[in-house]
Amino acid sequence: MRLIPRRRRDPDQIAAAVSEALGQPVQYNHLQYKAGALSGTIDVADVAAFERALRAAYTTLHELIGDDVERVVFYLAGSTPTAQPVSAGALGLPTPPSGHDLAQRFG
Repeated sequence: MRLIPRRRRDPDQIAAAVSEALGQPVQYNHLQYKAGALSGTIDVADVAAFERALRAAYTTLHELIGDDVERVVFYLAGSTPTAQPVSAGALGLPTPPSGHDLAQRFG
């Protein structure tokens, strides 16, 4: 018996959907073994806004790729109006967090 692998969504479509959810552009790339990488620097007001953005990105990706979101690495960073960088580390998450890490936080 030959198994036919599930076709992956186009990374540009995934990036467009997440960018729309965040209101800012981000990039998405497929990696091996149904993993992926979401990257970009987004403008946020503060750490709480960065957390909301991570949640929105995670939720959107989960809707698009299902449980494969747990294998996505989130190379997202934030920048505040005072040009202060914000990372997942400010939320007590590993840097960069995986979708699995975010699922545990937001799940």
